[in-house]
This record gives sequence, C-alpha cells and structure tokens, in this order.
Amino acid sequence: MTVKVRTVACTALLLVFSGISVFASNTPLRLLIKPVSDRVQSIRFQTGVEETDIWTEVSASNPALVLETFDSNKDRLFVQQSQDNQVWSSSYEYQYDSSTKSWKITPLRVVIKPASDKIQAIRFQTGVEETDKWALVPASNPTLVLEAFDNNQDRLFVQQSQDNQSWSSSYEYRYSTSDKRWTVTPSEADSSSLVESLDLKLYNLYPLSKSSTYYSYVIGAGLKMNMALNKQETLLGYAEVAYSRGPSKSDWVDTMQAVNLSVGMGYRVALADRLQLTPELGYGVVLHLLNADFDQDGTKTFEPFVDQQIRLSLNIGYELNESYTLLVAPLGVVFFEKNTIGTLLGIQTSLRFNF
Repeated sequence: MTVKVRTVACTALLLVFSGISVFASNTPLRLLIKPVSDRVQSIRFQTGVEETDIWTEVSASNPALVLETFDSNKDRLFVQQSQDNQVWSSSYEYQYDSSTKSWKITPLRVVIKPASDKIQAIRFQTGVEETDKWALVPASNPTLVLEAFDNNQDRLFVQQSQDNQSWSSSYEYRYSTSDKRWTVTPSEADSSSLVESLDLKLYNLYPLSKSSTYYSYVIGAGLKMNMALNKQETLLGYAEVAYSRGPSKSDWVDTMQAVNLSVGMGYRVALADRLQLTPELGYGVVLHLLNADFDQDGTKTFEPFVDQQIRLSLNIGYELNESYTLLVAPLGVVFFEKNTIGTLLGIQTSLRFNF
C-alpha cells in the first residue's frame, strides 16, 4: 500500500509548534515565531499561494518575521526550522483567519491508495499507540485529514475493509523528515503474498457419450491454490490437485479412481458488490487408478495409466466476508486416451479462503 502526501506543506510536524503571535498589525506585518527547541539555530519563511524555493532566513535568537505583502484571502505563510543551518524541517503551513483574527496550521492531508478494488472503507487514527477510536472514510475518497500530528512520537494507523465489518490488521506509518516520505512498519505489512486464496472443493460429474459405457458417476474433492497475476487481482493463475472415484459399469473393473493434477488461468469479473464471475481454463494430467482385469484372464490387478486432460469451469462467487468466498460452478472435463476421448460434465462447489 502506498501513501501520497497531497499537500507538501505541513506534512511533517516533527517540531511541535508552540506558539505564534501577532504583535503588530501595521504594514509590513510582523510575526514572532517561537523556536520549538533550544537547539534550533535558524528559521526561514516565505509567503504565497504555493511553496517555492525562495526563502527569507532569520536567526532563532531573533525570530521576527517581516511580511512585506500578505493577502489573507489567498496567501499562506510557510515556515521551516533548522538546528544546523543546513538540514531543514518540513514546512509548517499557516493560514490567517480574518474572522477570528488568528493564525492556524492547515491540517495535514494524506491520500491512501486502497489495497485492491474490493476495498469499501478505510479507517485511521494517530497517536503513540493504537486505541479503539477510529475515524472512517470511504474508499472512493480516501483522504485522511490529520488535525494534529507530532513526528517525534506519533504514528498513523490505517486499516482497510471490504465489507465495513471485518478489518485488516493495522498498517503503521511513520513520517521521515530527512527524506520527506512515509514508511510503513513492519515492512511485512506491505508485502503481497504469492498465494491470493485457497479453495476446498467438492464436485460431482456424469459421463457423456462413450464415457457413459464405463462410468455411472464420479464424485471428487480437490485443493486449489490461486495466485493473482496482476495488481487488480482480476487475472488469476491456479494449481489444483484432486481425487475422484465412482462405480464402474464393466465387470472387469471394480472402481473407477483417479488423481487429477492441473494448472490454469481465470479472469475475475465483478458482477455486483459481492458477486463475481470467473471463467477458468486448465490443462493437466489424470492418473487413473484401476483394479482391473484388462487381459480377461479372471485375475484383477492394479492397473494405473495416465491421460492428458482439459478442465473448464465458470465460477460464480459470493463473498461471505473479507476472509471467505462461496463458489458454485458448472465443470467440464475432457481427457484424451489413445483411441478415444472421455467427457465428463457436472457441478462443483468451493469454499475459498482469501489471504
């Protein structure tokens, strides 16, 4: 998750502003800035609509700012402080309120990028430690307004939700005044997992055409691992292992058993708030495990053999919450033997665990 600072000024309150007082209202306007610590050596300032690289510097021992021209309707006062006359703090942005005849610091505004398109809401708080007091903003307008923020000790805590009920673990942000950027701690919170989700599935298949002479039906269970192949998490890759079995229609085979291994891809499309459609196409092998009498000598032996297969499905998913999704899909399996093609058609249901 990335963070953007919308307003350059007032992004880092590393130095807590203790006071600013107007002691002359005549032109030019004179202001007295109180250094935030005894270590501050210099203060520099400028006025205007936006911050530029043109600064006026004064000594911290005599921190009087003289504003030759200032339009309170549009101008801002930008102030920076330094302990060594080389490295400067981030800007404090001040605005003059004509109605109350007082100066105020413009609130810090931070824009949070939602972790995915499924995020509906974001909540945040600032402070030394996380509490149960949160401010909520919609994911469609994820601008966080920080009324007060002390970079010496405060942290920005952010959580995201797909359903406004279940919330992610907290992202903890700190602002670095040296390089003027936000960093997330711990770093693991921003890392994306290779595995997007895991499916536990059950399926029931019925043979078509020539396959119906061998099978009555097939039931199976599988484990499917899904991986997001793009940032939007719409293009998915998967790997699946499944086991199936069913009664045989021939007297020379006891039970039709098979282990299926396949890989494939799918594309997820959002149909509604929690409803999604994902067509999938997979390719792999099916290992048939038969106790059969192929030689017709009256003795049945273990007879394994391998066929290639293609698996097609159309998953309809409903998000129960942020962690679980229920899926139902028509499923078709085509496997290729030496002299024939086997075809099975049925339905599968899955419970998806989202990571």
